[in-house]
Amino acid sequence: MKKFTTSTVCLLLASVMLFSSCSTIIQGSRQQITIQSLTKDSKIYVDGEDLGKDNAQVRLKRNRNHAIAIKKDGYETKVINMEKHTQAGYIVADALLGLTGFGLAWIIVDAATGSWSKFDKDTVVVELEKSK
Repeated sequence: MKKFTTSTVCLLLASVMLFSSCSTIIQGSRQQITIQSLTKDSKIYVDGEDLGKDNAQVRLKRNRNHAIAIKKDGYETKVINMEKHTQAGYIVADALLGLTGFGLAWIIVDAATGSWSKFDKDTVVVELEKSK
């Protein structure tokens, strides 16, 4: 088995510190959302992409807003806008960790991946109404 040199370990640790950041490590750049339609055989779309019928689980990128649409012929289409909200605590944590000298990299990574943000809901449950 190959032994790691001190310089290899230092380089590895520096890479982890430069390319990972507080909120990216803790919660990631995506949030899992469960979508459930109580109207049988309704279709689920996220950002226009067909995810199937009745129930779906999707990992939404935290760096932008998303639209969830539930559709079925003869029923009113329901659209749920999933809006990202920035969590100030992670920004403060990155700024404080920035005092160690790696803060700018952490802030850039968290801002670019959207991992500072989250959606209000983890679960969306919808029942469609018949068209009039």
